Amino acid sequence: MKRISLTSWMMIALVAGIAFGAFLPGPAKQMGLLGTIFLRMIKAIIAPLLFGTLVVGIAGTGSLKTMGRIGGKAMLYFEIVTTLALSSDWVP
Repeated sequence: MKRISLTSWMMIALVAGIAFGAFLPGPAKQMGLLGTIFLRMIKAIIAPLLFGTLVVGIAGTGSLKTMGRIGGKAMLYFEIVTTLALSSDWVP
């Protein structure tokens, strides 16, 4: 028997959550605390996950020259995207 993948379970849960909220809004609102707890848990795991990803990525590059080139490209990309985001928000 084939096992259902994690992605499939997530899609099933997503559809079930939408259906629950659409057809039973009262109980769904009462379960809002579970959603708040879940979101806070996700926010708590982001910082350690990002730190670990950066450490492994830096350690995996090998040379300082390669790391400098990657860092320079990342800073250039960040500056361009930030400038575009700020300029698109400006309305005369």
